[in-house]
Amino acid sequence: MGLSHMVGRNVVVIQNHPQDLDIDARKKLIKEYQPDAKLLVRYISWLEQKRGAAVMNSYEGEGVQKTAFTFPVYDSALLGFVKAAKTTRFITRNYQYVYNRNRIKTAEQEKQMIRKATLRDLEILSGILSRYVLGGMTKSVLWAQGVENGVFLEILYKLRELLEINGQQ
Repeated sequence: MGLSHMVGRNVVVIQNHPQDLDIDARKKLIKEYQPDAKLLVRYISWLEQKRGAAVMNSYEGEGVQKTAFTFPVYDSALLGFVKAAKTTRFITRNYQYVYNRNRIKTAEQEKQMIRKATLRDLEILSGILSRYVLGGMTKSVLWAQGVENGVFLEILYKLRELLEINGQQ
């Protein structure tokens, strides 16, 4: 039918979009993904406070000259969020596939995909979250961008809605 099960830690891929998920499939997805989503939604209030604000500074140190190499210093809550996200089933190394298949090129397109996501689209939410979390491991500015442009917050709002997490922040 429409479901294919997880391989390793990858997200369930649902294809052949018949009208709605049947009740059992919906309950199963919620049961599988809700614990990981609960780990992340507790960061919503922090992300709401930091949206549009800087969460990364450059350490230049005492006596460091302008031409010397600087490195980013992150807000500890951001590092906590990234660490928590990396332990969840929402992180997949195949995130580029989600971007290519859905022709996602900009942060605005990411937000549009997030807003219209249904329970069937956990793979899309996973791909977008993974791009920022895993991509930030090598391109450090992505973590800060995920906070500043609101992508992390939009994903958590959608996960909270789809996975029926009430009063969890």
